[in-house]
Amino acid sequence: MKCTLRALFAALSTGTCLHAFAEVSPGAPSDAASTTAFASASQMQSTFAFWGAGLGPQTLGVAAQRTFVTLYGTVDEGLNYTRGGSQGVTRLQSGGALTSKFGLYGQEYLGDNWTTLFRLESGFMGNTGSMQDSTSMFNRASYVGVQNPFYGQMTFGRQYTSGGAAALGADPFLGPAHESAYTYLLSTSDLGTGANSDALGRLPNTIRYISPRFGHFGIDLSYSFKQNQDVGPAVHQRSAMISYAGRRVVISAAFGQGWCDPGMSGDCSSTANDAPGKRTDTYLASVLYDVGPFIAQGAYIRYVPQAATSAIANLYLVGIQKWWGVDLLRASAAMRDTTISGDYAYGGTLGIDHFLSKRTSLYGRLGLMRNGPHASVTYNYDSGSPSTAPGRTFTSITLGITHTF
Repeated sequence: MKCTLRALFAALSTGTCLHAFAEVSPGAPSDAASTTAFASASQMQSTFAFWGAGLGPQTLGVAAQRTFVTLYGTVDEGLNYTRGGSQGVTRLQSGGALTSKFGLYGQEYLGDNWTTLFRLESGFMGNTGSMQDSTSMFNRASYVGVQNPFYGQMTFGRQYTSGGAAALGADPFLGPAHESAYTYLLSTSDLGTGANSDALGRLPNTIRYISPRFGHFGIDLSYSFKQNQDVGPAVHQRSAMISYAGRRVVISAAFGQGWCDPGMSGDCSSTANDAPGKRTDTYLASVLYDVGPFIAQGAYIRYVPQAATSAIANLYLVGIQKWWGVDLLRASAAMRDTTISGDYAYGGTLGIDHFLSKRTSLYGRLGLMRNGPHASVTYNYDSGSPSTAPGRTFTSITLGITHTF
């Protein structure tokens, strides 16, 4: 398990223990016997293997001294009912448990411990067949890089920032677009001019360095350029993460600075001309602890926009995960509070994933979002969703199926 923990927060860097994750998609146990064995011996190992399946092959570590190219992906469909206020909608949705996607991952061993790697990953809507992002073919990942276990890893292109990598450990549900209270409470649109959460996401034009492990510790650094550099600085975000991986606990802390990019559609929520020149500072701390019967999680995120008239937001999250036979049980509760009177919201998500095989699972999700009198956070947003309004409560229920390949 120690190798497994280090593999997660080395985040693609190095380690002989990473052979366990090589080309495993999905990494969830294949039957009741093996799942029970994982659960009793190592909740962390079972959970991280599942994360590796959901995020794509080799996202938890380059396969040492291997050369290959592989196609992978996920198709996720669910029947959902969402209600907001007096409005309700029933629909078929894609991406309730894991984002529907396909991708190519490849690596070439060059000798002397050097490996080159690339990833191309595209999200799509399984219920319609349309692209997730009409402006980008490979909207989830498009990067190339080099790795050496003694020097670390450097990648270039569209990818997670260092802060975004740290944020993955904050949500038991891994932040899907639909069924996760955490996803919607990350909003910054109400905080004022230039407020943004870009230091915690996937961004184009990103350079990222991941260090080798120094004992239990690792360092992750990233820098992203704006596509449109006409207003404000050329930098889109810069962030750093440090992690500690012990036998039963993983702790990470990250700090990032972000500026909205007018070159990305919808990125600058404010219409102010000087919005791209206003910085937002983001602080994050998270912990995963293997209690034994289950894994406990906790996270704190703070947004501090630097515009004089902007507000500050704090996000608190707790969660648990437990393997029970062929089922993965998950729950999260979160609250977002701001320095604006009455602008707060809280909610949570309950979930169960029942594995029919290594590749196929049935899932159920229950979600709730309650808004304060001056808050308008939505939940499970999609085309045709109930409209937002201050103080409105949203509820959601989804039954679905996920297949990975």
